[in-house]
Amino acid sequence: MMTSTNVFKSPKVSLIVAALLPELGIGNKGKLPWAIKQEMKYFRKITSKTAHEEKRNAVIMGRKTYLSIPKRFRPLKDRINIVLSRDVEKLKLEIGAELIDNEDNLRLSDSLSSVIESLQDSDKIEEIFIIGGAEVYNQLIKDHHDLIDAIYLTEITYKDKLEMDSYFNLDKDLWIKCDNEKLKKVLESKGLHEEFEVTGNIEDEFKFDFTLWEKKIV
Repeated sequence: MMTSTNVFKSPKVSLIVAALLPELGIGNKGKLPWAIKQEMKYFRKITSKTAHEEKRNAVIMGRKTYLSIPKRFRPLKDRINIVLSRDVEKLKLEIGAELIDNEDNLRLSDSLSSVIESLQDSDKIEEIFIIGGAEVYNQLIKDHHDLIDAIYLTEITYKDKLEMDSYFNLDKDLWIKCDNEKLKKVLESKGLHEEFEVTGNIEDEFKFDFTLWEKKIV
């Protein structure tokens, strides 16, 4: 059995998520059950930094995820933000001023697969990141897993059980964890290899490892 080796395909489509082992819980009542500063820094740097200075990354998220970001931080800077909604016209009314003020960095769409395909036609995009929430993650994993090249999964452990109501559905029959060296090469390509330890991280009694997963190829 082999794994895909095309780490630097451009633009590649990646899913990035932090989840609590063993059930891969990712949220409760629309919020993260933790505030791990190093993990948030990792998310910010991975999704905004590129290997090629002339290119940018894009982040795709659901409406609830976008609206959960404090207004002063949205759209996420240094990235093209695409927000998914079944009712784009209603969302336009909700965030109309933000769209006007950020016409180059903020877009709306009602189709996940279509927006991924449209971004893949751009030679100015290096990497497309799916950043949540659970419904968006799991729809893509279930219905369009062929569109995903890689999953950046932060594996978190905690001494106590945390209340969760949303989970990341990772099918381990289809995905396999890469060795640490492969993720380190990705970090190095973005100039981040000196900023993060891939394994053995501890903060506020949370232990966490940064991992990279790719589709299995039989």
